[in-house]
Amino acid sequence: MQQDAAAAQKKTSLGDDYNPMFQDIARFRAILFDALLKPHDMTMSQGWVLVHLVRENGLRQSELADRLEVATVTTSKLIDRLEARGYVERRSDPEDRRSNRVYATERAKSLVKIMTRTIFEVDEIANQGVSQADLETTLRVLGRMRANLKTALSNR
Repeated sequence: MQQDAAAAQKKTSLGDDYNPMFQDIARFRAILFDALLKPHDMTMSQGWVLVHLVRENGLRQSELADRLEVATVTTSKLIDRLEARGYVERRSDPEDRRSNRVYATERAKSLVKIMTRTIFEVDEIANQGVSQADLETTLRVLGRMRANLKTALSNR
């Protein structure tokens, strides 16, 4: 009976220390990423706003919230902070005066380059001692898990 319980435990995402493996990895990555971006007075959440705008400038606030998968009010607060520091600007939507479009400034584009280097630095730290083959398998499996979870959420 104890063997069955032990076998079932191995199938969970808890580590040997009984801590949630995926949450720990995400949390440690976020803490490290924020620490590396601290000299630039930028958080990961603020940075993702900039990344989305550099990829597709001029998004409506609601579109940005959808892409970030957060509430519109959360996005608005992030944009407020970024706008106050000169990273983004809001402009009235010419097609709908009730909504705003958000544009990344040149300053934001420079910071996204720094963020990209920071992501590679965090990856290098996280991937130490992991073979390329294991990393490819891990990324493929995590991609499948992410897709499964997104599907489950959309079906709710």
